[in-house]
Amino acid sequence: MVSSLQLAVMRLRSHSTFLLAVNFSVILVFSATLHERTNRGMVNQNKWPLQEGLCIFGHSTGCCHGWRNESGFCEPVCEKPCKNGRCVSPGMCSCHDGYQGQQCDEDINECGLLIRPCSHSCMNTMGSYRCYCDPDYSLNMDLKTCTKEPTCWTLRCQYGCQNVEAGGHRCLCPPGLSLTADNRTCKDIDECMSSTEVCPVHHTCKNTFGSFVCVCKEGFILGTVENSITCRDQNECLMGTHQCNRNARCMNLAGSYHCQCRQEYSGDGFTCLKKRAGQSRSKMYYHFKLFKRTHARHHHL
Repeated sequence: MVSSLQLAVMRLRSHSTFLLAVNFSVILVFSATLHERTNRGMVNQNKWPLQEGLCIFGHSTGCCHGWRNESGFCEPVCEKPCKNGRCVSPGMCSCHDGYQGQQCDEDINECGLLIRPCSHSCMNTMGSYRCYCDPDYSLNMDLKTCTKEPTCWTLRCQYGCQNVEAGGHRCLCPPGLSLTADNRTCKDIDECMSSTEVCPVHHTCKNTFGSFVCVCKEGFILGTVENSITCRDQNECLMGTHQCNRNARCMNLAGSYHCQCRQEYSGDGFTCLKKRAGQSRSKMYYHFKLFKRTHARHHHL
């Protein structure tokens, strides 16, 4: 039996939120506000919830601050997404192998570590690395160490060769390259010509040697949308980068803009000329008769 003077302090992973049990009464205290010590019901310690991120509020339970309910379980919330990892605590990411940083968006250059993973040459890749052997050596099955093989030298590979299970050898190419028909040299793979989209919406693909990059399409700029970095519409009208005439109105469109001349002007929006004032029928008839009379007088002279 627990004494009425015994104090059990349990801290859940939720910033500075603490749960205090005094005389079997549960009290929720924020930022150590101790003056709110009131009895809020009895709790059976044998049934104390062990779920991480779960807080008890009086007679009810719910997810602590920084956690949210996902299918009946309290899951941590990371306002900035974990790009190559998972959210393990409010605002804290656990990165996959090969990545680091608060958002797991920084590649670890394994080839630059003090203890290098490759016995010969090392090429860093996003989230990983690849080993290559010096001429006259072949890559072993562990993909890290190299063995001197006369047969490998006879293949005359451009980037090195690898032992295969059957006891033979084959030439290797770095990521983004593929073997040519001679099975020795390597050529670039144009990822932008792939049948599937390699870049997200509003991006365009540009091929590079051994890889590719995604850049924003014309009319879009790199920015933050819903806590993620992506290409968003560039408001040319707001930024003043449009080419509309000074007597035209600029209207922003997704990835572009439209120019429209003001009411008293006419044109395509890029060139606007002032409209000629309209004349009434009586005024037009008066000028017509005046022209004929003047023309007839000059004819008699």
